[in-house]
Parts: sequence; C-alpha cells; structure tokens
Amino acid sequence: MPSSNDLHDRFTTGELRIASFWVHNRIRARQIGYGFLILIASILWAYVLWTLADTYLISYPRESRIIRDIALNQQRLASLESDRPQDVSFSDVSVYQTTENRLDFAVEMTNPNPMWWAEFNYKFNVSGEETALRTGYILPQGTHILTELGYTPKTLGASNATLVIENVRWHRIDPKVVGLRYDDFARTRFAFEAKDINYTTDLVIGARPVGQSTFTLVNGSAYGYWSVDLVVRLFRGPSVVAVQKIAVTNIQPGEKRPIALVWLENLPSITKTEVIPQINLLDPRIYLPTKYWILQ
Repeated sequence: MPSSNDLHDRFTTGELRIASFWVHNRIRARQIGYGFLILIASILWAYVLWTLADTYLISYPRESRIIRDIALNQQRLASLESDRPQDVSFSDVSVYQTTENRLDFAVEMTNPNPMWWAEFNYKFNVSGEETALRTGYILPQGTHILTELGYTPKTLGASNATLVIENVRWHRIDPKVVGLRYDDFARTRFAFEAKDINYTTDLVIGARPVGQSTFTLVNGSAYGYWSVDLVVRLFRGPSVVAVQKIAVTNIQPGEKRPIALVWLENLPSITKTEVIPQINLLDPRIYLPTKYWILQ
C-alpha cells in the first residue's frame, strides 16, 4: 500500500484537493448534471409543445382568418374595380374647312358604362391655338358628338386638331331617379325622329346659292323639353363633309316641328343628311313643366 509520502510524490497538492472535492461531492455533481439535463429537456419539450399549440390552436385559426380576409378583400377589390367607371373612347377629331377660313370641329365619344354618366369641360387645340372652353356630358352607354363651329384660327392652313378634356365629373345612376332600369327610363323619354329629310341647293341668299337641309323633328315621347340640340351632318358617299349644330327650343310632347337648316356654302353631290338629337335626360332642368305645355 502506497504511503502518504508516495501520494504526495505522484500528485500535487492542488490535484489532491480536486480529487478530495470530487470524492466528497461526486453524488451532488451527478445530481446537478441530471438536473441540468432535465432542465434542457424540459425547455426543449416546452418549446415543442408551445410550437404545436401555437401552430394548431393559436396561429392557425388566426392565419386562416387572415387568408379568408385576403380572399374576401380581393373579391371586394375586384367588385370595386368592376364597378368603377371605365374610360370613354373618342374618334379622331374631324376638321372641316368652311367659308372665310373658318373651321368646324367634331369628335364622337362613346361611354361603355351602363351605370355611370359624366360631365366635363372640353376644348379643341389646333396648331397650338385653343378654342373656347365648353361644357359637355355623356350618358350611360351613349354616344355623343362634341363640336366647335366657325372657329377662325390665327394660323392659316391649320387642319389638324386635338380634343382637350378637363374637369371630368362622374355620376352614378340614382335608382330613385331612373327606376330599376336606365334603358327603360331613356326609352320613354328619348323618342326623337327626323322625318322627310331633304337637302337642296336651290336656295339663294343675296346673289349666292347655298345649301339647305329640311326635315320634320318628331317628339314621340310624353315629355316636353326646353331645348334639344340637333347635330346635322352632310355625307358625300361614306364620308362626312360638313357639320352643324342647332338648338330647338320648347319642344312639346308629341310635337312635329318642321326645321330648315341653311348651310353657309353650296356643297355639291351630297348623298345624305343625318340628324342626331342630343339631350341630357338626367338633367331635371331640361324638362318642360306639365303646366307649361298643357296651356300651349
């Protein structure tokens, strides 16, 4: 058996102290180690259980609602997008040379929206010059012709023009005003027809022969109007060669009114006269009061 001196010779005092400490505290150290491992395992299991609970009991229902909300919002957005008024379309601006270097402008616009109509301001730009600012409108699923007549440009020879639209104000159809269907509302109010249309060149004003379009404007509706605009176009074959616009006032229900429209020049070879009535049916101020036309 080795003596104490032999042990001191083999180990240092510090090593002996460590060995003595381990002998006396080995069981406690093992208990602490097991406790540490149990703590780590408990933390890991707690994390796993929390992750499972959060995934299936907390986050999943919430995220499912988020997904449903996203899908619902997309449907609402699509509905809003489909309900927004779509842009109107325009034809090219037609420019007609008339007497004394004057120009007439006309452009046709179309509104594809069944439930929206618009008011706006417009003017024409010709070679950098602008015409006066006018007020216009376009009814649901309607076609409207904008004109500027008798404009004298400062630059002679100008023949190209562009349309400038400003201050567009969209209005949604009010069912309280038009009922269930705007088509039915418009059909009962807009029943104008031009009959017995004729164009002649035998009218002489002064010493100059001029053209003349005659026709009968028939209001087939039960409504009277303070004023109705008539856009009149002359055709030579398939092409429009001249345009005019007149206002006919105090139109009674069922009235047949003869109209004679004089042109400022004698246009030969005219094959057709087209009469296009235009009226803003959604403007309540345009209608004649019943008491007004009953007394006529």
